[in-house]
Amino acid sequence: MALESFCDGLITAGVARDCASVNASVGVDKDLILVNYEDFDRTLTYAGTPVAGVFPQIELKASTVQHIFEGTDYSVIPNITSEVKEDGDSWFIHSIAFTVYSKAALDRNVLEDLAGSRVVAIAIERSTGLYEVFGADQGLKLTGLERAYTGSQSSNFYTVTIATPDIAVIRESSIGILATAINTATP
Repeated sequence: MALESFCDGLITAGVARDCASVNASVGVDKDLILVNYEDFDRTLTYAGTPVAGVFPQIELKASTVQHIFEGTDYSVIPNITSEVKEDGDSWFIHSIAFTVYSKAALDRNVLEDLAGSRVVAIAIERSTGLYEVFGADQGLKLTGLERAYTGSQSSNFYTVTIATPDIAVIRESSIGILATAINTATP
């Protein structure tokens, strides 16, 4: 969320310890929402006025389908890392590992479709209940899909990872967007 007010390259505040966060639930909710990158209305989402860094809503284009991947506790694992750009500033890589608890033929087809797609991932942060968006700038691409057929407890499941595309000049400008709601435009 590269807001214009932060473009001067100066740190503007410190961060106090938030005791509620220290003892709060960790991770994200068990279900992951994926939408096609073209269906995420980045411009309209950023047009909302954030309150304490939280946008009022994630804006999706008309007729957008939210693809829900149902999981179990801690089966959705987001990760954010930073990299230093050539100019010395930082940008971010988003990745999400999740488990697909199905090996049905139609679900396998969904995973094959995901291999050629660019998506935005939305998860609900456990401790705040806020929606968190990953891949808002560049989208996320499939970077890993694995199913061990024998010899493991997960032989009936697929482990999937989607991440910022591994192209040196493409990264995310922020840690991620937080919002209180998801809005799908009406046609």
